[in-house]
Amino acid sequence: MIAHRWWAPTTAGQLWAKDRSVRSFDGATIRYCVRGPAGAPVVTLCAGFLCPDTFWKYIVPSLEADHRVIVWNYRGIGVSELPRPPGFHAYQIRPDELSVEVNAKDLRAILDAEQVDRAVLIGHSMGVQVILEAYERYAELVAGLVAIAGPYETPLRTFYHTDISERLAKYALPLLHLLPRTSLFAWRGLVQNPLVYDAGKLARAVGPGTQREDMKGYFEHVSLMDPLIISKMIRGMHSHSAEQLLPKIDVSVLILHGTADPFTPLAVAREMADRIPNSKLVVFKGASHTLPIESPDDIATELRTFLSSL
Repeated sequence: MIAHRWWAPTTAGQLWAKDRSVRSFDGATIRYCVRGPAGAPVVTLCAGFLCPDTFWKYIVPSLEADHRVIVWNYRGIGVSELPRPPGFHAYQIRPDELSVEVNAKDLRAILDAEQVDRAVLIGHSMGVQVILEAYERYAELVAGLVAIAGPYETPLRTFYHTDISERLAKYALPLLHLLPRTSLFAWRGLVQNPLVYDAGKLARAVGPGTQREDMKGYFEHVSLMDPLIISKMIRGMHSHSAEQLLPKIDVSVLILHGTADPFTPLAVAREMADRIPNSKLVVFKGASHTLPIESPDDIATELRTFLSSL
């Protein structure tokens, strides 16, 4: 594994050991695991921004009895690696090397390594962008798409129902490189504080039905990340849009969304459903961006019904 003073792979937030790996197109090592019986229909789970396994906690057990479930970490997340050591102030890594487009290429590398001809792609949060990009590039491999609480383009334009995040990010993110590296310790102390969970609930980033224990691994994982790498991941995500793709999608699409999601407002999900020809939108009243661990039983029911229809 890559060893570096400020960044290194971590098992924090891992619910399933990633016992398989593949070298992607630019040399980054992407780690993953495969659950479920050989020969079963393949489902690939694409996580949200900075997420290890947190939001798949209840989805994997509900599917692995009769599906081949691939759980993986994006490059720079969890135990997957960056293409090279980030170097001083992370200057050796560019935002485009952490983009949605690159994550889609990494997914293709996994599917090729596992000799998967067709798979259903399930994305949560930023993972929706990843599955849409994967479909645009590799439609022949996609049997269906499931979008859970996620957008089709940068969420900075609709974050908390405003575009102020998009306008601020342009100036704020580069300023992080001016901070002393010792500020990393302040970052870790902040994210590891138990009050972060309560603050997340207050800000509606963590849904009302989300349990503290379910978020523990996520916060631990994020606290161990380098904020400079995070800023580049934000810029990589922000550059992506699948807006022009939506009306061209010709596989079945299931869209699952909560009414109280401040990161990706329900209006974005409705817009997706209106633009994608063969899509179904299921709305969860009162649910937020942490939908997969807020309403796990209902999510499992919707997923199994959708998968059985393909």
